[in-house]
Amino acid sequence: MSKKKDSNKKNKGKLKKILISFLLYSLVFITILSFLDYYSYYLIDFEFIIIISLVLGAITTYFHNKFGGRSRIDDLGDKL
Repeated sequence: MSKKKDSNKKNKGKLKKILISFLLYSLVFITILSFLDYYSYYLIDFEFIIIISLVLGAITTYFHNKFGGRSRIDDLGDKL
């Protein structure tokens, strides 16, 4: 029974790490694309920026977790 509890704690920790890294990557892309849009005199619709940022955040989170390793995003996620 203790194996089951340890497994649940590991899964919750991993899910939390994935969600935090997705949030941070999405915020980075929203910020970058918003600055690009600002300097291009608001040519891009803001809803489109959010959708693209979420898609790019999901892709980078997938590859970040697939290949492992440690980055600054993980350090920021640990502080949150």
